[in-house]
This record gives sequence, structure tokens and C-alpha cells, in this order.
Amino acid sequence: MAARREYRDPETRHDLGPMNVACAHCGALHWIDERVAASSKHAPEFGICCNHGKVQLEGLHQPPEPLHRLLVGNDAQAQEFRSHITQYNSALAFTSLGVSDDKNINKHGPNAWVFRILGNLRHLSSALTAPDGVSPSYAQLYMYDPSVALQQRMNRNSNLRRDTMQALQTMLTLFHPYAAIYKQAYEILEDVGDVEEAEVRLRVMPGQDHRRYNLPTAEEVAVILPGDGSAGDGRDIILRNRQVNGAPMQRISDIHPAYAPLYYVLLFPHGEHGWHPDIYLDEPEKAHPQRLS
Repeated sequence: MAARREYRDPETRHDLGPMNVACAHCGALHWIDERVAASSKHAPEFGICCNHGKVQLEGLHQPPEPLHRLLVGNDAQAQEFRSHITQYNSALAFTSLGVSDDKNINKHGPNAWVFRILGNLRHLSSALTAPDGVSPSYAQLYMYDPSVALQQRMNRNSNLRRDTMQALQTMLTLFHPYAAIYKQAYEILEDVGDVEEAEVRLRVMPGQDHRRYNLPTAEEVAVILPGDGSAGDGRDIILRNRQVNGAPMQRISDIHPAYAPLYYVLLFPHGEHGWHPDIYLDEPEKAHPQRLS
């Protein structure tokens, strides 16, 4: 007599419904089941987005042209751009993405492409001048004549549209503040001359508004010479004209406010600073508000 299989309830599809319930404080969309237990379906409250209005971040600016048109347009150029937006962003970024990803996860079946990270995600910064015989890349391209920079980007991304790449390159040169800051750092290091291991240190400081960090001014983009006794800060971005022999690319701290806009240039075309550890919760009833971190 054959053994009887153990009975199991048939699998059912779990449906959370539409994700269309807005937070009353910040407008973020949620599923209704994400509301805090103490609230009702008629007056839902959510804590995972803005902690009931205590987290108040500065809003993003309207994307400048031509980026706005490429994001919302329906013509062939806009559709091509959105199909390759990640590649365009990487070609125009100031920093490189350092990551080990799982190559095996996308080998089976026609499922949607998955980007699975193994270990830590990190952003890396190289010297402002490429070594002899090596083509410039990332921030180095912002030091070059625009026509030379465009050709280098197209050499590496021949499947992309040249007119789109040129328009986005011009836009970032005009609107992204770090294009000018990196160029200024490059000129400072050029003026120093042949002093080896001279560096420029970018340290942005919180302003009166705890949601914002101030960009460095000409006085704050300081050149550091070897042996001057300056103490390093892990949250600084250190820029050098040439890579020190044997030195790896510099890893930018993920708590630096420029960590996101230096890589995700098409998401932050105005160079809007991201998260930093000095953001405070908006708690006017407390004499000493807590840091968001």
C-alpha cells in the first residue's frame, strides 16, 4: 500500500493591493498594511518614510534641460536615453562604482535582470590626471576640452547616441557644481608644480539649515603639502593630480554628503547633497533634538 502524502494547503497569491496611500506628512506612497498598528485604515499613519514628519529633507530641484525632456519625452531620442540611462550616468559620473556583483543570478530564465551585490557598495575616486598611456575617465574627463572628453566617452560607449551624450555633458558642466570644484582643484594642483603627493581636500560643512551642507568655497578648497602636519579626516574627499605609485583609488566615505551626487549625476544634476550624519529630527518641542543618524 502506497504511503499517503502529507496534506498541504494550496498556495494562494498574496496581494497587498495598490501602493497608493500617501503619507500625510511627506506624501510618500505606501501600501495600507504598512501603516503603524496604532492607526486606522481611515486615518493611516506611517513611520518608515519620514517618522511622522520628523524627518524633513530638502526637495530635489527640477531637472535642467535637456535632462527633463529626455526623462518625460516620447520621441526616439528620449526613449533611447531611458533604455540606457544607467550607461549614460556611468559615462558622466565623477567617481567609479566599486562593487562585486553576483554574475550567476541572471543566467537562468527570462526573468527581469537582477543586480545582486556581494559585500559592500563603494564609490572610488582616482587622480585628476590619467597616467601616461591610459585614457582618462570619470572626473578626469571634466579637466579636458569638451570635444576631447566627448570623444573619450563615445569611444567607451559606441552604442549610445553622440548628440545625447554631448547635450548631457554640456548640461552637467553648467549645472553640476562639482564640475567647477574639481576643475578648481586641478588648477590648484597645477600651480603647485612638481611637488609630489600634494593634495586638495574637499571638506563640506553643515550650514544653518541642518538639512543642507555647504559647498566648499575657494578658501575651503585647500592644498595640503607633504609634511605640513595636517590631520586627515575620513570624511574628506582627497584629490591628487597624479596617483601615488602603488596607491589604490581613494574610497569616498558613504557619510560624505557628496557620496551620491558624484556618482548618480543624472539623479542629482544640480549636485544636491545627500544624507549626512548631522541631519536632525524636526522636534520643536524638544530643547535638544536628536540626530537622524
